Amino acid sequence: MTNIALSLGAALIAFGPLMAVFSSIVYSKAQLVIVVTSAAFFFLLSTVVASMFWWVFHFVGMLGPLAGIVPGVLAQFAFRCWFVAVYHRVEKAIQQSLENQEMENEPPVPSNESVRQSGNRPGLNQQTQATEGNKSHWTEIAKLRLELNDAACGIAAGVGFGGMHAVLLYGTLLASEMTNNIGVLYQDSCPAMPSLAVSAMYCFCFSILDVFWMLMTFFGMRRRRMYHRGERPPPHVVREYEGKAGAYLGNTREGGNLALLSVLATHFVTSIFTTADFFNSGCVVSLPATGAMVLVVAYWFYAGMGKIYMPPEDDEVVSDSDYNQHDD
Repeated sequence: MTNIALSLGAALIAFGPLMAVFSSIVYSKAQLVIVVTSAAFFFLLSTVVASMFWWVFHFVGMLGPLAGIVPGVLAQFAFRCWFVAVYHRVEKAIQQSLENQEMENEPPVPSNESVRQSGNRPGLNQQTQATEGNKSHWTEIAKLRLELNDAACGIAAGVGFGGMHAVLLYGTLLASEMTNNIGVLYQDSCPAMPSLAVSAMYCFCFSILDVFWMLMTFFGMRRRRMYHRGERPPPHVVREYEGKAGAYLGNTREGGNLALLSVLATHFVTSIFTTADFFNSGCVVSLPATGAMVLVVAYWFYAGMGKIYMPPEDDEVVSDSDYNQHDD
């Protein structure tokens, strides 16, 4: 009974945050569910690449934690950026499709001859009928525009990326412990706490970090796509929150680069913290340090880009003209 209670409690700690976000934000929107599954697939690809590099390092005799940390962090960073780049391509195609639908459903303007023959006010009845007939169509387009923005899709992608990370990081240990009737596993790195609880706390922290890292990747990739190297945004965009908390990075290409570099740096540092578990009672250092890094990354996200996260051209999604101007 103790083992079952421990397993269920640890599972709630490990998967609780992502389950809550998925059920409250993502589940009811089909487009975001697709983003979740796609991001999870990209994480699997990153693990394949990282494992290949680890195998090479192991083959040449490069052992130790860095042989797994370096390729793992770099592969996850690369596949986050690749996922966002693919998302931008898909978003561009969807935006073009929506604009074409809007043009096709615009009410026709009646000619002067038809107006004289009908004796009615110019186009009034036709425009009224077209407006009423297309009301549901405009509602669906508005809902789709609202769902396809960097904030919603960034959270959904973070849930997918972090969810698959959590399953691989913790799922096997949880499954083995729930089917093991021998006893509770303890390790020298944390002799006062079951290994199931320690790993659940790591999973909890990295799940939250994966969401923030994905949001920051969306911010960085968007700014890199919006502005060429050396190009500056309009003056009103720069001055709106310049130098204030929530906009320290700025709406510039350089700000996007800093956001991406911060993802890479904080991920690497957090992974280094976990190497304290190679020593006896190392969890005394690694667990508080990893939890502190969650707070640091959350604060950096708020202070660096919290007020300027959405693209300045539009509060929902960047218009297609920006892609045409800055597409590589």
